[in-house]
Amino acid sequence: MRLSPPAAIVLALLSASPGASRAQDAATAVPSATEAAPRYLIERIDLEGLERTRPSEVRRRLLVRPGELLDEQRVLLSRLRLLQLGWFSRVESRVERGSVRGQVVLVFQFVERNTLVISDLFLGSTPAQRLYGGLGLTEQNFLGRGLGLSGAAVYGGAPADFPGTPERFSLRASLYDSDLAIGGLPTLVAGLTAIWLQGDEFACADPGCDAFAAHLGQAPRLRYGRAGGEATLGIRPGPFDRLLGGLRLERVDGSFVPGAASAAQIGPAPYLHMGGSALVAFTGSYERDTRDDAFFPVGGSRFSAQVTFSSPAIGSDYDYGRYLLQAEKDLSLPRGHGLRLLGAAGAVQGDAPFFERFYAADWAYFSVGPALGRALELNFSTDSRYDALLLMGGGEYALPLWRGDGFFQRGYLALGLRALYSSARPGAGRTAQSSTPFSGDVALRLDTPVGSFNLSAAYTLDNFL
Repeated sequence: MRLSPPAAIVLALLSASPGASRAQDAATAVPSATEAAPRYLIERIDLEGLERTRPSEVRRRLLVRPGELLDEQRVLLSRLRLLQLGWFSRVESRVERGSVRGQVVLVFQFVERNTLVISDLFLGSTPAQRLYGGLGLTEQNFLGRGLGLSGAAVYGGAPADFPGTPERFSLRASLYDSDLAIGGLPTLVAGLTAIWLQGDEFACADPGCDAFAAHLGQAPRLRYGRAGGEATLGIRPGPFDRLLGGLRLERVDGSFVPGAASAAQIGPAPYLHMGGSALVAFTGSYERDTRDDAFFPVGGSRFSAQVTFSSPAIGSDYDYGRYLLQAEKDLSLPRGHGLRLLGAAGAVQGDAPFFERFYAADWAYFSVGPALGRALELNFSTDSRYDALLLMGGGEYALPLWRGDGFFQRGYLALGLRALYSSARPGAGRTAQSSTPFSGDVALRLDTPVGSFNLSAAYTLDNFL
């Protein structure tokens, strides 16, 4: 069984605010602003309740300034943007009388939350890896300066029945600044990510490696390692938009181990240049996130478009393009229930390494067969089929269970259904990652001071299918 953040596509996945109010409730944030907004100037902006966060970091993210007309909508959007940072459990605002007639003081009142949270928690078991686990930590407001600092690790040790083979692990670290101010330049977005992993991928003629079920150490496999990172820099066209460009550099090492397999027992190995190779790629992405709450949204949407381009012309040993669209729409239903609609479409062209292609089990709630969703891009199952085409659509119905001040601050029950199509190449038909394109889930989602967690029946079931 794995405990992990909710399976929304992407990006992160922590609750932005345990006590975050919904967009329709937030309209009460400025009680007198409806009538006052067209007529009053903001004399100053006061911030109350800040202890660990620097006031300058908050002011930089506000969409209102002293000397401007009071605008209720911009005050509301400022609150939403601050809640999305994950620094605060509550953000309220009010208007007070200014020192002279026609002017007002705009006050924002904050309740800070713990910003060091568990972002990933993995625990699983497969025939190829009797036990593996991992942990990820994220500091969302490092040193009170608005920096995001995160690290995650997954460890499985030597694969089952593989005596003397290298241990399997994955390490990832990142530093991120969502509002980088440099002189008079527009607000920038910048980040650095590093990755180091070592893994094995099976290369059997069938996904379950049935011929070697009793002695997987004799099965053919691809042994590989990756080390490198990516630097990104971008701008914010709007308060909830990001436009990013990046440069990715990786050293990749691969070797094929035939084991005791005959030619008939060896299937196509996941694609990778044998020996040492270099992966150099330019990346570009656009993201827009207007959700009113990252944990239990009932309004807004999220959209992202990502493009990756790698070519020998820029020093890479791989020549490919990768394209991925992801979308989420959140709707409010009667009695406080919510509906989340999800979709994704992706394609890979050229000789992309296998880890740049799509592993269908990552996108389904569960997979009938040996495939199991990866942990930090590390595959602990015997199924090593990676695809060039991906289509996914689905939805989740959310029933709120409680909201309180205890350790489990919020909880809801999620009922999900997804339909998935993937193919190794155009016209090749659906691959056998799962015997059915549909998967469902019943999950308990928990929001706590140390992170948001997902107790998933589908993932538990996936370990036994």
